[in-house]
Amino acid sequence: MKRILIAGYGNIARAFEKIMEEQEPEGSYQFTVCELNDGNDILDYLPNHYKEFDVVLNTSLADSIKVARTCVDYGVDYIDVGIESGLNEEEEMSTYDCMEMFDEILEWPTHSRVMFGFGINPGILEHVYQRYKPQEPHYAFEFEHDDPVSDEYEVYGTWSPFMYAEETCHAVLMVGNRDEAIDVNERLKEDGGTMHLTYHGSERHYLPVPHEELLSMLASDENLLGTAYLYQAPKGLQQYCLKRGAAITKEEALAIPVPSCLKGEDQVGMLFWDTKERVYWVKNVMDNQTTWKRYGINAVCWQTATGAWIAYRLLDAVSNDHPHTMTELSQLMPDVSIAVGTGTWG
Repeated sequence: MKRILIAGYGNIARAFEKIMEEQEPEGSYQFTVCELNDGNDILDYLPNHYKEFDVVLNTSLADSIKVARTCVDYGVDYIDVGIESGLNEEEEMSTYDCMEMFDEILEWPTHSRVMFGFGINPGILEHVYQRYKPQEPHYAFEFEHDDPVSDEYEVYGTWSPFMYAEETCHAVLMVGNRDEAIDVNERLKEDGGTMHLTYHGSERHYLPVPHEELLSMLASDENLLGTAYLYQAPKGLQQYCLKRGAAITKEEALAIPVPSCLKGEDQVGMLFWDTKERVYWVKNVMDNQTTWKRYGINAVCWQTATGAWIAYRLLDAVSNDHPHTMTELSQLMPDVSIAVGTGTWG
C-alpha cells in the first residue's frame, strides 16, 4: 500500500482523490492531508512524520524546492504539480531566476524519486509538445483560454487567484528562446502586462506566465526556437488584477474565490508556429459543468489533478538518481499517455 501525504487540500487535491478512487485498486493507497487550515505546515510536519509516508504530493503553495529537498533528505518520493515559491517568504510575490534555478534542480543527486511540474501546464502539455511538434524549426506556446461564467461571483479565479495576482502584478514576465529567458515586462507595460490576441473572433488579454519547466522543452529539441505559456484568466479576475496592479496584497488575492460550479469551458493546448508561417493548435476542451457533476470541481483543477495522477502512475518506472520532468519522460516513454490511462485526457 502506498502511503500518500497530500500537502494542501484545495480543489486539485480533492480532484486527485476522486481520480484515484476511479483509477486505482481499492486498498492500494492511503491518504493523509497536511493542510495549513488545520495548523499543519508541510515543512514543519514532514521531518517529524516522514517514516509514515512513501510519497508526498504537493498541491499547495508551499515552496516546492524546500519541500522537495526535505523529501530527498528523508528518502520520501515527491510529486509536484508546479514549482511554487511559497506563501510565507519575506520577499514580495516573486518568481525564481528561471534559468539558474532549473539547471540546478535537474542536477540534484537524489535517492528518492522526484517529479516536478506534473500538472496540466506545465506537465501534460509538455507531452503534447513531444507528440505533435513539427520536425522543422518552430515556436511552441502553451496556450490557455479560460472562458467560464459564474452566477455568484464577479471576481473569481478558476485556478489560484494568488498565483494569477503574483504573475500579473509582481512577477517578471518571461518568454524563452534557445539562449535565454527574456524579460518582457517593459515591452508589455503599456498594455498592462498583457498581449492582445484574437481568439474565436474576440480580442482578449493574454499573460505570458513564467513557467520554469518550459526550459526543459527548450533543451529537448534544437528545432524549438522559443516558447512561452500564454494564459487568459476569467474577465473579472483579469480586470481586477490589472486595475489594482502591484498594490494588490497577498491577503486580497487569497480572498478571491475559486468556485467549482461554473458554466463555460477551459481550452488548453500547444500552439505551434513554424518558419513557413504555418500555425496549428493541439488542444483539449473541457466543460466546467462536466467536471462539476463528476468531481465537484472546475475543469482547470481536474486537468491539473490528472497530471498529478499520471506522475503517480509513472512513479515506480522512473529512476531515483535525478529529478524528472514530463518532457524527459515523454522522450523516454513516447506512449506515456496511452500507458497510464484510457482517454482521461486527450
